[in-house]
Amino acid sequence: MKGTFRKDLQIASIRSESLWNKFKVHTLLQNPSQKQPSINAYLGARYSRSSDSIVDIAKEIIDNNTDAAERLENIFHGYGHKSVGDMAELFVCIENIPMFTAMKTFYMNSVISGQERSTRYQNFETPEFIKIPQDLCSDIHIRQEYERIMLKQMKDYRDLLKKTKIALKEYFKINEESRDEKSAWQSRSFDTARYLLPYGLQTSMAAVMSARNWSELISYFNANDSVVDNEVAKLLINLLGDSKISIPGYIREADGLLRHTDANCCRRNSTKEVLEYLKERVSVQKKYINRGCEQDSCAVSYNGNIVEDLMTHYELLLNPLGSKDELEFDHDDERILGEKIFENHNHHNLLGNIGQSGSTKIEGMASLGTLKDLNRHRSFERFIPLFHDDSDIDNELDRDSVDCFFLCNYLEIKELESLRKDYEKSLIETYDKIKNWRRVSSQFMSDEVSREYTRYLLPHAHSTKYCFYASFDDLQYTINLRVKRGGHISYRVLVYKWLELLSELDGIWYPLLKSIEKPDFKSKEQFVDRS
Repeated sequence: MKGTFRKDLQIASIRSESLWNKFKVHTLLQNPSQKQPSINAYLGARYSRSSDSIVDIAKEIIDNNTDAAERLENIFHGYGHKSVGDMAELFVCIENIPMFTAMKTFYMNSVISGQERSTRYQNFETPEFIKIPQDLCSDIHIRQEYERIMLKQMKDYRDLLKKTKIALKEYFKINEESRDEKSAWQSRSFDTARYLLPYGLQTSMAAVMSARNWSELISYFNANDSVVDNEVAKLLINLLGDSKISIPGYIREADGLLRHTDANCCRRNSTKEVLEYLKERVSVQKKYINRGCEQDSCAVSYNGNIVEDLMTHYELLLNPLGSKDELEFDHDDERILGEKIFENHNHHNLLGNIGQSGSTKIEGMASLGTLKDLNRHRSFERFIPLFHDDSDIDNELDRDSVDCFFLCNYLEIKELESLRKDYEKSLIETYDKIKNWRRVSSQFMSDEVSREYTRYLLPHAHSTKYCFYASFDDLQYTINLRVKRGGHISYRVLVYKWLELLSELDGIWYPLLKSIEKPDFKSKEQFVDRS
């Protein structure tokens, strides 16, 4: 890897020199001449142990030319690393990673501010996607078939995007002389065709997190089975933390606060132990998956048992589509599982998403594209089995190819039936190829690598299980924001269904249901309104 520093832009960068990827990480500095985040953290730590104004403390530091990073070493003994590390914010951009990795990063971190590049603004004429390292799969035919599936999906995207634009323009009678109508039509066309894009396509993301959160992300990425996660972790620690890679002119802003970044295997170890215990107790019969729309599969309930939620999450790693018969467990099972969990987890080592639940539970099946948008609501507690290393990808794909995906709601319009059949034909062919590649590839590479790259082949249309948990305020915020005009029709329709189910569950939601406009994918007025 190689590092550079642009003093004129106040950006330090490190890029991978591996042949199989083009990963880059950048940090946008607050002040290139000093460790501003470390100073901020030190100011906060001193502030809590003083009766002085922050102005006086800051003046003392400047007047005495205090080395904040050095002083923090002493403070750690009294405060602990994490409380201080929380006060040092770092702005980082990660480029050319798979879309899957970007979404997983937002999924794993509840305390994160960030953005990912929109598919609407990408040039997919010459698509860039994550490659398979040759040293992990020496068989050229396996690598070539993987790339052929990627390129097939991109060709389908380009071909059907053209057809989609024509069909939507004709149905909604778009006036291209109107700037607003033309802009909305183009965006809705991209949103419809996006369902064909594979999750291994390259994307870039920007995120602001504390030194503590970057440390935790790096340690968990180091522990994951994913070769992509491992590579990204290596780049991040060498850019942000203590590193032998010298970057002339660059002062690492919080290198003393990037700690405990070695592989943290607590989640991996506890999950493997729990799943090994549960395998004999989980029904091998899968739950029937309805064909149709995302809103047909969702359910809402007030939640009262966090242990049942936890067991459901573990069970969904074994059967990501759900089991026909729910897992039955007794007090003895709970004690045994508790021993396995608390042997690995404490206040330093959390369970992460698998241990999250909340007062109101929303669950169902949704496309990865829809979940990408809803994943932004990080006040939700979220569990999506597909984003965990131990999720059984074979059980995830063990259904008819036509049941593996959802399509954009606009394709439910009767007049667009022919276009819908084109999408279905394309995706069924794609899933047949993905399933075959998964079956064959595991014979020529490790099962971990085969599972990882199978995930990268999945399209945005892929239908997968989700469990969200939210407070009353989280729900009213998300419903008010996501049902209104302007957003993607898929999450507008799905979130409105959540509201309908909540209203059936409890009358307190009815006034909100009554006041909010129902999304109508056939309405031109809603189609062209991007306000």
